[in-house]
Amino acid sequence: MVRILLILHLIFLGNSFMCHAVNISHADRKVLSAFWSYANRHRLAELTVNRRIPVIARFFLGTPYQRNTLNVAKENLPVINLRELDCVTFVENVLALALLEKYESRMQTAFVENIVKLRYRNGEIVDYISRLHYSSDWLFEMQKARFLTDITQFAGGIPYHPEMCFMSEHADRYPPLKDKKLLDGIKKIETEINGRTYYYIPKEKLSESCNRIKNGDIILITTTIKGLDTSHLGFALEQDGEIYLLHASSQGKKVMISPRPLQEYMQGISSQSGIMVARAAKTLPGSVIEGE
Repeated sequence: MVRILLILHLIFLGNSFMCHAVNISHADRKVLSAFWSYANRHRLAELTVNRRIPVIARFFLGTPYQRNTLNVAKENLPVINLRELDCVTFVENVLALALLEKYESRMQTAFVENIVKLRYRNGEIVDYISRLHYSSDWLFEMQKARFLTDITQFAGGIPYHPEMCFMSEHADRYPPLKDKKLLDGIKKIETEINGRTYYYIPKEKLSESCNRIKNGDIILITTTIKGLDTSHLGFALEQDGEIYLLHASSQGKKVMISPRPLQEYMQGISSQSGIMVARAAKTLPGSVIEGE
């Protein structure tokens, strides 16, 4: 019975993504080809998802920073761009690769499917607001999909209640929101987010929580900017007993490791108020060792 259910589940997933066929550019295929070789050298398939993440994230070190790469016409979705990354697409691409069952060229389609699952609500490209624009909403949906676990409260977090309204109150910055139906839709999403309870670790308390943050955890940096929940994200990277941030930096213009430990890095940015922390929770098919 379990085998039958698994087969039906895989058929459902296959049918769900048939409409998301995408042409990956020659340049991006070259990046993937280099990654398959890298993955096999590092024997990624033998690692749990959480242990894969920092290894995969390091593969992208030095990749140029580029914002707004996802703002294209619907017929060109999903966007696959491994050559230029912002903080969101960096995290998406690393997770999409970490969740693969194998590391070989035939897994290219599975990688694209993972991008769709990670980027869009319920893994479906419907319209502009089906993309998970708010990071706290993304975290909520990734928990529902059992890809991630929000460990912020466990790590010492306190209740966090930002009032989401940035996109609806600054609709002029988002051309698709000229459509009243989409604008009303984003307002509804903001209301739903505002009705949830989240947690965050104030940056002044990070030193008390760092021992509960693991290598490869996803770090969502909360913000004091009105109407927003977070302003940045990346991965925790343990070095010399300290937690650093491995991220696509708008200031550094590339994927890089923060020059100082996470708490020191954040102290220099007044708009960053603290962090939320997520950990990969996905168990791969046939895995005998569950994600940590």
